[in-house]
Amino acid sequence: MNSTHICSPLDSVSQRLQIRQATTKFEIDELRTALNDEHYLKAGRPAGNTIWQGIYKTEAEEGYPVLCCVLCWSGAAPRLKDRDEWIGWDPLTRGSRLPLVSQLRRFIILESQREPNLATRCLGLALRTLPDHFEEKYNYRPILAESFSDPQLHEGTIYKASNWTPLGFSKGFKRHKSEFYIDEKSPKKYWIYPLEKKAQQLLSSPSPLPDIFQKGTSEGVAGARCALKCAHLRSLSDAFHKTPDHRSAYSRRYAKIAMFGLISHGLLVGSPTVKAIWKRSTALNQSQRKAIGLNVRNKDGRLIMPSYDAINNFVNGIDPIELEQALNQWLAVHQDKLPRSLALDGKDLGHNLGAIVTLCDHENGRPVAMASYSGEKDDCELPIAQELLKQSHRKGILENSTITSDALHTQKKRIVSSMTLEQTASPPLKRTRKPTMNTQKIYLQIVK
Repeated sequence: MNSTHICSPLDSVSQRLQIRQATTKFEIDELRTALNDEHYLKAGRPAGNTIWQGIYKTEAEEGYPVLCCVLCWSGAAPRLKDRDEWIGWDPLTRGSRLPLVSQLRRFIILESQREPNLATRCLGLALRTLPDHFEEKYNYRPILAESFSDPQLHEGTIYKASNWTPLGFSKGFKRHKSEFYIDEKSPKKYWIYPLEKKAQQLLSSPSPLPDIFQKGTSEGVAGARCALKCAHLRSLSDAFHKTPDHRSAYSRRYAKIAMFGLISHGLLVGSPTVKAIWKRSTALNQSQRKAIGLNVRNKDGRLIMPSYDAINNFVNGIDPIELEQALNQWLAVHQDKLPRSLALDGKDLGHNLGAIVTLCDHENGRPVAMASYSGEKDDCELPIAQELLKQSHRKGILENSTITSDALHTQKKRIVSSMTLEQTASPPLKRTRKPTMNTQKIYLQIVK
């Protein structure tokens, strides 16, 4: 294990604690085994960015470190009303900055090593080192830690002693393989711990975050990529050549067609607010920025995006009728050429009816292709979905389409091997950690 940290001398002279981040399969398996042996929920399958920490106790006389505590950190809960209200998150900001919240998924003191105050000491040490471990593994630092406690088992005394803040309770639902969520009627108490000063302001601020945090957002990791091709973006900007520019002369730093193009692109992808439009624009790559008409560069020669204030001021001066007319004219010409969105999903029908994989249109819900499977070991959703995509691709159904699927299909090698995809300006297979509809989704750009 790497990243060894020793607890401060204030803890104990005769007994020191060392925390190590597990990085290899052997190291992680050691910690998983400890959880499976002693934790009532077992190790489970952590989702999202995961950190495994092992804490070792060293007796001064022996000097040999003994594992006494295991912690597993994973991705945060996609949607929590109390947390989101405390931070001040709207859905778009939550989707972008959720990776900056890390959840303490498992925490246990091994039975043979338990002693007074050890749990509090271990948790405090883990919290102090968690940002460093994240930075070493994922190249960014989290801002907030969260966890749950079961009131039926304990009162959360350890969290109280470690200065965690209770924010309320969960709804009491749990995941189910066939029914998605079932009501278990066992709400869990929710706790948070700020890892940075002004954590609340950092997570909710509309301004870009410092680089060490920004790299952990969806924009910094993968970005909300534009589904339109560069040719579409160029024609979108060209549609506004004859539209008047209502800005004063001194505020025309960015080209008129670029500003109209950015706003129109945001509207086309469903951005509900000016803030959402601005966030979408920041995810455009250099080729897309050039295609949409941006003309301002930094010292390195890279095209830069207008600020939120610049876009907001431009929106306030737009004539809605002029925008509507220009955009409708463009849509009338390009409607049939734009990528369509298809959803791939499997559902267990139960009652000896087996299961079915459906590829359907997002807009109208109409099925495009379907395939059934038994649900047995060798006849399950993943291989059936791959075969369905392969056959649909051969028939030309997937041409110029964006396919969404749940996290089961994030196995890149198996999906890519099932069909031939040409390389485009961006990779054909694109992943995102942005949670949508309580599940992680991936996006596949299929081209002929």
